[in-house]
Amino acid sequence: MNAALVVVAALGALLLTRRRASNDSSPATASVSVTGWNPAWGTPNDWDARYPGADPSRPIPYDAANLDPVLRDKVSAIFLELEQLGYDPRVFEGARTQHRQAWLYGSSRPEFPVYGRAGRWLTGTLNASNHGANPVRAVDIISRSRGWEWPEFYVALGKAAKAQGLTWGGDWPKRDSVHVELKSGQGMGGGLKVTR
Repeated sequence: MNAALVVVAALGALLLTRRRASNDSSPATASVSVTGWNPAWGTPNDWDARYPGADPSRPIPYDAANLDPVLRDKVSAIFLELEQLGYDPRVFEGARTQHRQAWLYGSSRPEFPVYGRAGRWLTGTLNASNHGANPVRAVDIISRSRGWEWPEFYVALGKAAKAQGLTWGGDWPKRDSVHVELKSGQGMGGGLKVTR
C-alpha cells in the first residue's frame, strides 16, 4: 500500500512540474532592471530580477520547473542511468544569475573589477549563456556524497549526457565535467550559440 502511494505522489509531482513548466515558459526579457548593478558584470538576466539579493558566491535555489522541458526529461534519464550504475547524482546548479556568472568569471582574474581575485579558474566566459536562459538550458551535476571528487562519476556522466544527445563540458578544451547542456536547436528556445 505504501509503495502505491509513493508512486502516485511521484507521478503527481511530475505532472505538476510539467504543468508549471508549460505555464512558466515565458521568453527572456530583452532588458532587466536591477538596482545597484555594476555594468562590468554584463547584462542582467531574468534570474537577477527574480533573485535580486542573491549571494553571487552561491547558486540560486534549484527548481526543475525552471528547466527547458527537453533538458528536464534528458536530465531525468541521465539520473536513472547513473543511479543504476551505483552513482548518486544531484543538480548543483541550474538557473544562474548574471551576477553569479561575473563572480565566477572573476575568480581567477585579479584584474576583473569588483570580484577579481586569485584563485581557481571557474569559467571562461562572462556570459551566463545557457545557465542564464529562461527556460534554463544547462545544469551542473555532481555526486551527492562526493561532490566534485569522483572522476569515474564524471566519465559516466559524460557518457550518459552524450547518449541523451547533450553537450558535455568535459569535452571542452577547458574541461567543465559537471556541465551538461542542450545543443543549439534543441528544446523550446532553439538554442544559444556559445563559443568556448
